[in-house]
Amino acid sequence: MVYLFDFLLRQHDWRYVGLAALVCLMAAYACMSLLRHARHATSRLRLVWVGVAAVAVGLGIWSTHFIGMLALRPGFTLSYDLALTAVSLLIAIAICGLGIALAARGRTAADHLLGGAVVGIAIAGMHFTGIAALVMGGAIGWNMSLVALSVLAGMGLGALSFWAAHRDRLLLGAVLLTLAICGMHFTAMGAADLSRCFPLNGAGGVDNGLLSVGVALVSLLVLGAATGSALLDQADRRRVHTAERLAEVSVILELATTHMAQGLCLFSPAGIMQFHNVRVGELIGPSMGRRSMVGWHFRDLSRALQTTAGDLHLAEAAAAQRIEGMIAKIESGESLDYLRTLNDGRIIRFLHIPIAAGGWVTTLDDVTDQQRAQAEISRLAYRDSLTNILNRAAFNDELDLALEEADANDLNFAVVAIDLDRFKDINDTYGHAVGDQVLQALGTRLSAGLKEGEVVARMGGDEFAALKRFSSMDSLREFLARIEAALFARIPAGQVVISTAASIGVSIFPDDGGDRSRLLNNADLAMYRAKADVERHLCYYEEDMDEHARQRRAMARDLWVALEEQGFHLVYQVQKSVETSQITGYEVLLRWERPGHGLVSPGDFIPIAEESGAIGAIGAWVLNTACQHAASWPEPYKIAVNISGVQLGQPELIETVRDALLLSGLAPSRLELEVTETSIIADKQRALHILRQIKAMGVSIAIDDFGTGYSSLDTLRSFPFDKIKIDRSFMTSVDHNDQSRAIVRAILALGNSLSMPVLAEGVETAAQLAVLRAEGCTEAQGFLLGRPGAMTWSSAEIAGLPSAQITPLRSLNRR
Repeated sequence: MVYLFDFLLRQHDWRYVGLAALVCLMAAYACMSLLRHARHATSRLRLVWVGVAAVAVGLGIWSTHFIGMLALRPGFTLSYDLALTAVSLLIAIAICGLGIALAARGRTAADHLLGGAVVGIAIAGMHFTGIAALVMGGAIGWNMSLVALSVLAGMGLGALSFWAAHRDRLLLGAVLLTLAICGMHFTAMGAADLSRCFPLNGAGGVDNGLLSVGVALVSLLVLGAATGSALLDQADRRRVHTAERLAEVSVILELATTHMAQGLCLFSPAGIMQFHNVRVGELIGPSMGRRSMVGWHFRDLSRALQTTAGDLHLAEAAAAQRIEGMIAKIESGESLDYLRTLNDGRIIRFLHIPIAAGGWVTTLDDVTDQQRAQAEISRLAYRDSLTNILNRAAFNDELDLALEEADANDLNFAVVAIDLDRFKDINDTYGHAVGDQVLQALGTRLSAGLKEGEVVARMGGDEFAALKRFSSMDSLREFLARIEAALFARIPAGQVVISTAASIGVSIFPDDGGDRSRLLNNADLAMYRAKADVERHLCYYEEDMDEHARQRRAMARDLWVALEEQGFHLVYQVQKSVETSQITGYEVLLRWERPGHGLVSPGDFIPIAEESGAIGAIGAWVLNTACQHAASWPEPYKIAVNISGVQLGQPELIETVRDALLLSGLAPSRLELEVTETSIIADKQRALHILRQIKAMGVSIAIDDFGTGYSSLDTLRSFPFDKIKIDRSFMTSVDHNDQSRAIVRAILALGNSLSMPVLAEGVETAAQLAVLRAEGCTEAQGFLLGRPGAMTWSSAEIAGLPSAQITPLRSLNRR
């Protein structure tokens, strides 16, 4: 190895050595690049690329050899035999072509290693043929070890260079091939001993000068080949990149179009299908499978989707006309978007979008589930979720439609308002689950057997409504009879059987109203009249109902005005001991002098106050005012204040009582609240809970109007009342009617057994008072004992006269 370096340093011109290496590198790179083109080319074109590569690398090997010979300084001028010099070039090209062909046709690393080794043989063959072309005297001495090393180096490095080319590492392959060529040449030159050689004068041949010209020309060819291969390689990279990018985009597009939920078609300007994805065939029908429809006309696709039935000729004619119309619209630039229902029930949405270059894109989308879901949403929007009959919104629409039809055709129809009776009792007694079952059963019964022009709906809660188009009153009566039969029935619900009833009101178009609001309002008025009448459960609207409703609304407005303008006042009716005639307290009574109407009975305005929501404010005023009055009296008499059923259902009543006592300073023991059992039954648990909290303050609780309404012993057992008040209706005949006297006796006995005092109301005659005294009644009140009036006291009484001499003066309402 030291010998070879010394040989290179001492006997070579390094400028030529560098030039040789540069030319060799260019040729090697051209070979690697052209080999890659040959590998990717088709069989016929591959031969062309193999030939070009063989010429390029052969010229490179030949140029490298003779430039290296120009770098050699043997001590005499070298000349060459022209024929052998030409043969050496042909050997390099031919054998390199064989090796390149082996590598280009092969697909494995072994094929490329073999091809590279053959190129190494070509290098050695060309070199030794070139040495044989030297014209000189004497004999060359050879170091056979170095000769063998040079040949093996050329073959080994050549094989490695083609292996690198197989891995698409062109620069590494070019460097390895350059080392193979240069290594083989300079190692082989180091193996040759030219010391016994001498020039032959006049022997002919090509001298170094002419050789330099030839080598320069060949080097130019090699440079051109290298430059061309570099340009080809760059272009090939761009082509490969573009192809790869196109392939990648194609794969992405294929994946996208194959797996997209929509069908996609591309039509040419002539209406011919140029592309479609797999989804199109799936949407058209299972029979299509993966059949290609490319080449179909738009008409063919439309015929495949025919959904008409009946006369085939007429169906085809109508379809053809429709298809031509669609094509004309698309060609004019109009987008089409529509739905079609196929024979199997699927709903397909078609969207045709024209494109600028002509033709159009069509998308197909299965919207069956979407459309069915939308239809279900629409159905639910007009259906009551509990009973599955029409709801309020749907009924209003039906009523509006009936109004339009009636105006156009001069027809009559009736609006029926239905409100279940005592449905709250069903919920309270059996629970809301049973109440829901009752509503469901009634919805089913009311909607069963409906005829054309008949509608039934649930308006909410326990309210229903019906509509009947009719041409004779007989048909309306028959419809109402069916409604009554459905409502007045026994309904099994779980372990119990519920008997239902309802109040029904009827208004008729056009006599009772010409618009929806008026008809519904009048039907409600008739229904409320039926609810108030114990003998009827069905009422037709009458004009006086509307007048009555207007009067009630006017009274409600005046009640609120009276609250704001202090239009109410209180009177007090004395309560006395039956045995001793001593005053035990006063009942507080509310009076209202309505402007323009005079004194209004509480029995008339209290129900309206409850309906309008004014009862809470009125009740609070009564409590506060009564407590303040009583607190200012010189005698600590007890006052009794009536509480309505609506007040008893409001938790605010507890705070109202507490505030009234605190603000007035009245002792809780001087306040007694009177409640009716009817007001308790409305919501028994809530009412008893509120009463217990009020009683805990020290306030007394009396049960009023006992003997009427429910009057159940369970109510007396559930709550420890402080007093029982016998209703005045029993006093009117107690002195001469044995039955009335027996009832009073029974109530008194009940109070005695429960250790509860009993007060009788409405005592107006001495005979009535005598009966009460004889039966052991505790207290009494009535006109006989004192009429209701305002409480006033004389100055002497206020100054502290003995209480036995104090007599309250009653100056108002002595009726």
